[in-house]
Amino acid sequence: MKHPIFELFLRDLETHTRDSVKTDIEQYHIDCWSSCKAIKTSLKKLKIAEECIKNSYRFSPNDHEMAEYIEFHIENYLIRSRAVYDRTLIFTNYLCDIQMAKESVSHLSITTNRKVDKANLKPKLKKINKACEVYRVERNGVVHHDKYLNEELQWVDTARKARYILNNNGDKLSVSDEVINQNTALVIANHLEQFRASTLRINESVYVFLDMAVLIYDSHARKT
Repeated sequence: MKHPIFELFLRDLETHTRDSVKTDIEQYHIDCWSSCKAIKTSLKKLKIAEECIKNSYRFSPNDHEMAEYIEFHIENYLIRSRAVYDRTLIFTNYLCDIQMAKESVSHLSITTNRKVDKANLKPKLKKINKACEVYRVERNGVVHHDKYLNEELQWVDTARKARYILNNNGDKLSVSDEVINQNTALVIANHLEQFRASTLRINESVYVFLDMAVLIYDSHARKT
């Protein structure tokens, strides 16, 4: 993700003297840059997670465990999609100079803060939160119950394990290898289509938020 706000960070960071004690405004430059960079990194990791789902079948050491590897990478995307909003809240804490301890940063503590309200960032934050909450139920299932539930993926897992067991016993599964492979590819393709659309919505909402953050940062960064 490229955004003009990073050019402002570079402009200000280049004015710093190496190894000197940082002034309050210099620390503001550093905190805003590093926390905004964390947003950029979390967005990049979403794209990496998509790529891992696309190639998840290649990571499996054998055929009968393939669904478990696909499931793992789907779960990775679900968890990381929420991380974007968490990083945005931390950046907002620094951007608005709230000076809240990082462990105290939350949706409620940031969106109800008077500085955030005064800067009119609340509607933009809510849009990012909404974009990142699309898979809230599925993500909670992974985090709290250690399981992603999907009927199509479960079918693939059952079929592949059944084929493995029957083949070892000299028997043959009634479902053809072609059907199993087709259904496996379909599970991956369907998830990729949904996740790519989700990533696009998240990126768009973050970009709009940063458009407003530019004005806030530039105004505050010029204070001496």
